[in-house]
Amino acid sequence: MAETTDQIAFRSALTAVPSFVYGNALRLVVLSVAWVVCSLPLITVGPATLLAYAAVQDLRSERNAVDVSRLGSVLRRNGVASVVFSGVPVVFGGISVLYGIPALSRGMLLGEIIALIAGYVAMYSALVLVPTFSAMARGVSPVSALRYGIRWVASHPTAVLSMALLTVVTLVVTALLMVAFPLLFAGIAFSLHVIVTDEFDTRADENGRASALAAV
Repeated sequence: MAETTDQIAFRSALTAVPSFVYGNALRLVVLSVAWVVCSLPLITVGPATLLAYAAVQDLRSERNAVDVSRLGSVLRRNGVASVVFSGVPVVFGGISVLYGIPALSRGMLLGEIIALIAGYVAMYSALVLVPTFSAMARGVSPVSALRYGIRWVASHPTAVLSMALLTVVTLVVTALLMVAFPLLFAGIAFSLHVIVTDEFDTRADENGRASALAAV
């Protein structure tokens, strides 16, 4: 039953992405370019992604406009945490590469094990950061957002993996087109992330209300 609900929610979210991207194409191009520019120092990838999520959420609201004052509030509240959180998959990914390459060439079992564990942590933390950043972009505190992200990934594994696959496909396609990456990647990928997490949360709220009414 839970899997069927997840499939419906994910299909609904995917249906909503193209129309949202098309209806906000110019603003999403600006968002993508701004994200690329702001991410150039690398350490600012986290805050840039956080603000991009918040901007997409604003565009999905009834106002359909980016609230600059809200972006500033989100950055002040969760900017430092976004730097720390975004560094986790990078650090463990680096450890995986540093241990993995020499271990494979020299046949070092311990190095291979460390590389595999570090690679798993890097991938898992990257997946958790999607719902975590989505929550932080709404002003949720970092600790609460991280807990939410862990629960979200554990509750919707199929949706998480599907979303990750679509993100990788978007990255590869835009990278192959070269100019398309700075113009399109962030706008499309982050729209997908926000819409999917919002859709699942909306359906969870509706199911919760329905269960509460049934219990009365």
